[in-house]
Amino acid sequence: MPDDTRLPTAGVAVARHAPAPSLNLPRAPFDFTWRYVREFPVPVATSTLLFGIVAVIDTVQAFVLGQLVTVLADPRVGNPTLWFVGLCGTWFGSYVVSNAYAGAIYRVHIVMRTRIHEDLFAYLLEHAPRYFMDHTSGSLAHKIRSAASSTAVLVDHIAGYSIRFLVLIGTTAVMVSHNAPHLLLPGAVFIVLFGVLAGALAQRLRPLAQASSHAASEQSGRMGDAATNWDLVRSFAASSHERASLDPFNSREAKTFMGVRVAAVRMRVILHSVSFILLAWLAWSAFALTRSGEINVGTFTMLVTLYMLVGAYVRSFGDILFSYFENLGQLTDALKTVLAPHEIVDPPGAIPLQVRGGAIDLRNVDFNYPDGTPVFQGFNLSIAAGEKIGLVGASGAGKSTLIKLMRRQFPLAGGRILVDGQDVARVTWDSVHDAFAEVPQTPGMFHRSVRENIAYGRPGATEDEILAAAKAAHCHDFIASRAQGYDSVVGEKGMKLSGGERQRVAIARAFLKNAPILLLDEATSSLDSEAEHLIQAGLLGLMEGRTVIAIAHRLSTIMHLDRIVVLENGRVVEQGTHDVLLAKNGAYARLWQHQVGGFM
Repeated sequence: MPDDTRLPTAGVAVARHAPAPSLNLPRAPFDFTWRYVREFPVPVATSTLLFGIVAVIDTVQAFVLGQLVTVLADPRVGNPTLWFVGLCGTWFGSYVVSNAYAGAIYRVHIVMRTRIHEDLFAYLLEHAPRYFMDHTSGSLAHKIRSAASSTAVLVDHIAGYSIRFLVLIGTTAVMVSHNAPHLLLPGAVFIVLFGVLAGALAQRLRPLAQASSHAASEQSGRMGDAATNWDLVRSFAASSHERASLDPFNSREAKTFMGVRVAAVRMRVILHSVSFILLAWLAWSAFALTRSGEINVGTFTMLVTLYMLVGAYVRSFGDILFSYFENLGQLTDALKTVLAPHEIVDPPGAIPLQVRGGAIDLRNVDFNYPDGTPVFQGFNLSIAAGEKIGLVGASGAGKSTLIKLMRRQFPLAGGRILVDGQDVARVTWDSVHDAFAEVPQTPGMFHRSVRENIAYGRPGATEDEILAAAKAAHCHDFIASRAQGYDSVVGEKGMKLSGGERQRVAIARAFLKNAPILLLDEATSSLDSEAEHLIQAGLLGLMEGRTVIAIAHRLSTIMHLDRIVVLENGRVVEQGTHDVLLAKNGAYARLWQHQVGGFM
């Protein structure tokens, strides 16, 4: 390889990424919401204060209107023009402060949603592989967005509408106590009973909203699953089948959505009817006081305006409660899924793994599948630093599972896995991943440019380093031949690349990562004979100075390694060099004989 494209040699493993954030996110919806209220106290307090001022202005407006009517009826008690100007001032002030509140709460929504997206996404990425096997990517993304939006709405309701309602009731109570004090206690009792009734009705919405949110996320996950596998759907002409298979999810989502809306309409009818009764009773009481001469027309106008204001807010209170409990149900469902406890966590005081040579020891390893089926029982295997071994055996023998356990992808049922004498379960998980570079049989690709996919092995790599890795993996030529070159977007899962091209990009990524331990899981399985010949030279360079564990069904790709380990049913049945194992005429020899010259 020319000097200007020389890659660094293997060395001590160092962290290539910033450490994962240590997030302790509350799983209870109220605690979760309060966490972000505390994080942004100034904008939340500002919006709350502004909404309280709006309530004060609204009640002052009723007082000014009452005074205007009084002086219009009797100009001797005041100047009508001044009170009219004052009324216009309250209108303008309410308009200005309401818009200021809107701007403040929008800022709260933006910063809070952004932070929640960041935090939940960071927490999500710390889940173990088994978690992602149980959930679709579409449903998880839906739940994160739902949690962020619902939290912002809850803050709006709690910090905005609740405060406005309390201020409105308080100022109204003061005015009523000065003008019609005997109406104060009955009105207060009515408001309390109304609040209890509204809370009881709205509380029934929470489980309905939670079920609706869960059904919607399942529907999103199902559609996302079909969209992700569009090529499979098309190749089997299964569009009609997918539409039909979506019907139960659509029906469940529609049923739960309808359940929430029907309950909301029922609650709205009940609460609105009660509020109209309250408004009519209070207005009639003020009317009777006016006719009896106990209050004047201006006071009657003020009281009726206040009653109309309170009545309108009481009627909207039911809608607010519905929205509140709907979003509370959605947030509860989202947090239950996304913030599920992590299966694999770093122990207290864990330090990064320090890889000096890359020796690996598996001691009495026990591991079972989730259903309890044993895979390894008392498994032992030692790999010397810099040794290159091949793992062979029939499908289901445990080869891929073994290398996943080395990377601590799943927790062990028993035993230990040591790297240079350090237990991988006792060091930081990120440092374990930094120590290994893996080229899987089906390499993962982001819907991003080729450059970004290669540079994922070491974010921050220079352009020269990326080019060097691509040339070492023999993928520079086909990348450069494309119109956009390294800026070419590879499509979801790399669908714009052939299988062999995806494999070579993955190998380039491993070159760039430059980790001391290399895992090859059928790394050349998607290559034709010519491409394989080219890549073998690159792989030999990548293997230099590294510990290598290679899985292969095509035995010709591993026959020159230092040692070959044959697995059957989670046990080592043979190990040795290619020639030694052939001479034994055992399990490896039988596998070799099933191939012609090492090829299927």
